[in-house]
Amino acid sequence: MKFTGFTLIELLIVIVILAIVLVGATPNFTRSIQNSRTKTAQYELLGAIEHARSLAVFNGFRSVLKAKNDWHDGWEIFLDRNNDGIAGDDEPILLDHPPLPGVTITGNKHVEKLISFVSTGEARAPGQANAGSFTVGTLILCPATKGKGYKLVLSRGGRTRTEASQVQDCD
Repeated sequence: MKFTGFTLIELLIVIVILAIVLVGATPNFTRSIQNSRTKTAQYELLGAIEHARSLAVFNGFRSVLKAKNDWHDGWEIFLDRNNDGIAGDDEPILLDHPPLPGVTITGNKHVEKLISFVSTGEARAPGQANAGSFTVGTLILCPATKGKGYKLVLSRGGRTRTEASQVQDCD
């Protein structure tokens, strides 16, 4: 009588080969997930900046995009009718974005906690209606572990461009 199938040794060899292949593929898969999270965060924050700018232009009031604590903890958008940069009782939150896991986002001095747009679409610091100092700045989005990320650069006119950042920007 002839038996067909695998012997224990053949099965162990196949398992060892699979383990070696998986160990080799895991770092690339992890890096791919980190890149995807960082790219998604870049698109979501860029979309929020453009949405806040559009709200200011279409409604004729200052709009504010404000970090909840840090930018990676989420953000909110509201129309700032009294130009103080704080959401009051008569200024409802129009967008409340949840935290972004696996990504850190830091802004330089002018965009550290908020970005405010006036009705002309320009980014300006809260203060007076359609006034305040020009706001320009850079938000750096990095993976939680070491790697390359993205920069969102806010220009004087309120437009935002995307640039790739280097590993040293994320250290």
